[in-house]
Amino acid sequence: MVAMLALTASATQATAHPPPSPEHGVNETTYCTLWAGDTDATNTSTLHARTANTTRGVCVVAAGTDIPLNAPPAAVEQWNRGDLHDFPITDSDQAIAPPTAPLSHGRFIKDAYTAIFAVQPSTRARLSPAAQPLYVASNGTLLGTVDSRVAVPPDDTTGSRRVYWSLVAHDIRETRVRVAGTMISNASGNHTPTLPYALQSSGSRSQELILEADITATLRKRVETCIARDVDGNCIKWENTITYPTETLTVQDQLEVVPYDLTISGYRAAYPNGDLGLVIYKNQPWLGYSLPNGDVHGVWRFYVARNEDWDTLVVRTESGETVQDSPLHPLQIAAYPIEPGPTASRRTVTILEAYGVTTTPPTLPPTVLLDILTDPYTSSYGLATRTKTTNHNLAAVTAYGIVRGVDVDAKPSDFAEIPINQSDLTVTVRQTTPETMTVRVQVQDAQTGAPINTAGREGYVVLADTRVNTSGNGTVTTTLPRTSGGIAARYEPGRWWTASPGYTGDSDVAYVHGTVLQALSVLYQLAIPVSLFLVGVFLIDRITGWRVWPPWRRV
Repeated sequence: MVAMLALTASATQATAHPPPSPEHGVNETTYCTLWAGDTDATNTSTLHARTANTTRGVCVVAAGTDIPLNAPPAAVEQWNRGDLHDFPITDSDQAIAPPTAPLSHGRFIKDAYTAIFAVQPSTRARLSPAAQPLYVASNGTLLGTVDSRVAVPPDDTTGSRRVYWSLVAHDIRETRVRVAGTMISNASGNHTPTLPYALQSSGSRSQELILEADITATLRKRVETCIARDVDGNCIKWENTITYPTETLTVQDQLEVVPYDLTISGYRAAYPNGDLGLVIYKNQPWLGYSLPNGDVHGVWRFYVARNEDWDTLVVRTESGETVQDSPLHPLQIAAYPIEPGPTASRRTVTILEAYGVTTTPPTLPPTVLLDILTDPYTSSYGLATRTKTTNHNLAAVTAYGIVRGVDVDAKPSDFAEIPINQSDLTVTVRQTTPETMTVRVQVQDAQTGAPINTAGREGYVVLADTRVNTSGNGTVTTTLPRTSGGIAARYEPGRWWTASPGYTGDSDVAYVHGTVLQALSVLYQLAIPVSLFLVGVFLIDRITGWRVWPPWRRV
């Protein structure tokens, strides 16, 4: 769903802007969908001005509102890789950092920092107002920036001991990624490190992903010491001492993440008519899954917005600091619930049951203009489906994650196979009195003849609109008020995956034997609709001349 395009002066506006045109190889149509939270047009003239140079319909819509996405786009990673290289050129006299970067200072090295620019693939999952973890692929890439400046001490050219300073080298020696104190990757240093990482699955527990950098500075210190003077006190001989003071400063930035390692398992079965029964449990939020003849969609939609912490950069020098607009706009994918529960894409798929937790939906940042849920939704951890298909190959079943590129193909070894048999229910009237009747219901396996004990498994029998259970021999006998017509019973087998074998339902009707007068009453009730039908056929024959009367003409 797309929020209504607001063209009034009171519409909500964002506080910053994206680059004016596509960059880093991202095409225009995709580019326009990546800027939820940008400054949206609030009147018709502004909208026309912003869209004067585009003919893309989606770009016109995006100029006035934000665009929801059905899947996490790969273009975000492409953008971030290219955008990182827009980090300004810097030198030892200045340090350039985002305003939120934590700074470290040494004797010579000043305003040193490292900042995590992006972790990808990743998705910020807005599960509820309080729970909004950053899910990251177990194997991905961390992008960052590193910078510092060097404060070279001033020269001291007075007295009998004179000191002269100069900078010899200023380097980023190494960058590393650490998790729980363990280094998982490293590389030679530069201002814009790109480092691979690999995380172990931790369920839903978060981990600290740490970007670390070693910054070094080497200075040349020349000391002139007067060792001889003339009679007037003037120094006539100087002794030179040269040293090279070196300082290393380690800086780091950390980000709390949850490794996203989607796994699925469950049960599978073939219904007697050939339909596919499938129960899938998963360990983390998912986008849905494909089936041989349909799909199941989860509750999630996506949007992409820039990280506002990088809207400006602070340039620090010996004389102070200035703030400038940033050329960097790192993007982050976010997932949010938009459906109250999972849905099937076609009529060929029936959702039998959804296992989940009723969850209060989150709100979105005020600058993101998208429709949201206001009522609780079901955050499912398992789904049971029945699909009209004869293809039972689990190779056609793929679960799709909310983190781009994290998909899981179903493996037969992870799905226990449960047979589903037909049931056979019979109902008989054993004894009658003028006021009561004794009814016996028997339920058994239609293939094996084994009795079905509904008291010992999920499911029940409905007899005269009342639930009853069969015993160990598969029967139940009860006395009911006598009726003049039939007595109906049906078997509701419950969920097939809770016991083996599972069963399909069955039903039966028994008629109560009564007096001759009651039998004539039943015949009379049947004769009325039959007579009306025959009269209709006779009249049609006379009006149309179709020669269909009498109906038994051609028998």
